Amino acid sequence: MPGTRNTLIAGGAAAVLAAAALLLLPSGGEGPAAAPAPTPRERAEETAARLAAADVVDVPVSFTVVNRNDSRLPCNSDGEEYTLRGHLTGPARALEGPDPAVTVYQHGQAAGEWFWRLDEPGLHHTEEMALLGEVSLTLDRLGYGAERPDGLGMCLGSQADMTAQVIERVREGDYTVEGAGDGPADPPAFAHVTLAGHHSGAQIAQIAAYSFDGPAAPDALALLGWSGTGVTDRANARFFGGLASCMQGGVPADAGAGPPGPGAADPAGYTYVDVGRTSYTRANFADPGSPAADLAAGLQDRTPCGDLGTQVEALATDTRNLHRIGVPVLFAFADADTRVADGADHAALFTGAPDTRTVTVPDAGHYLVLEPGAADLRAALADWLEEQR
Repeated sequence: MPGTRNTLIAGGAAAVLAAAALLLLPSGGEGPAAAPAPTPRERAEETAARLAAADVVDVPVSFTVVNRNDSRLPCNSDGEEYTLRGHLTGPARALEGPDPAVTVYQHGQAAGEWFWRLDEPGLHHTEEMALLGEVSLTLDRLGYGAERPDGLGMCLGSQADMTAQVIERVREGDYTVEGAGDGPADPPAFAHVTLAGHHSGAQIAQIAAYSFDGPAAPDALALLGWSGTGVTDRANARFFGGLASCMQGGVPADAGAGPPGPGAADPAGYTYVDVGRTSYTRANFADPGSPAADLAAGLQDRTPCGDLGTQVEALATDTRNLHRIGVPVLFAFADADTRVADGADHAALFTGAPDTRTVTVPDAGHYLVLEPGAADLRAALADWLEEQR
């Protein structure tokens, strides 16, 4: 039996202070008018200034991948070549040292690369991980960001295959660093690759781990906010609502609120799982009125129908294959998650893992990396990553 260890993150003074910082908003009434909220560009500039001041490298990167499917999850993909874009973020000293290590992050449905890079102090996951000494690679998966082909032309199996392609190229340094500036002149090659994912991104990470061997396989897994054995009724209701939209062809990723016109040129095949800001924030945050929830709601993405349509088959495929995963696994759950539950039952399926560890974040919703307890979660993750190297 693999070794297991469960950790409950205590809120502590740090969490209390973090929560207070997030909740302190202008109260209105008499006195000077509140300053206008920063624009997205201003937020990004403030983030860049913090990173530079801390000697953290943060450079755009891109990977050329093929949307094929050689994973253990049978599903259809278009076989075309695409460019995935993202960022490499980490302390300069870590990138320049011998045998560097990196964590490749996969976002879940409805949330692109921005999930790991929210421009707000304390909520920018890869910035905070860099301050703890860790190097991170974040990407928009196919169907998010700039690459939005027909949403029915991809599936969770092909997403796992593209993830494996990224891992192999990260090991070889076979990718592009764009406008590096003060960053590395050549793409770093990494000796140790951890694959981390949130929700469906965690499910993709699992599929990649049990489907591929050698340089395309991760050395460790960190699975956040996902339990294939504990998808809740509330989550299922939203899932099947989105699936009904997909059965009618979906809509373009950037469509407005209504259906596309008959002459729409953009490829369709996308849908919202949570319809509207209220549904989205209530499903993903313990406090749907928090500033973090408000920022995230303005960034919600539609989900590719091909990913959504293969999730049920993926659950069954996972059950038959999770025992094949032979690397250490960290599970992270939120105790107020309305989307997934029964994390212990899910973790018990990883019988081939040499070590499993579970971290629980109190008073946190599904988007646990954007909740007040995220600082303690990051500390636990950084400690675990250090142990794996």
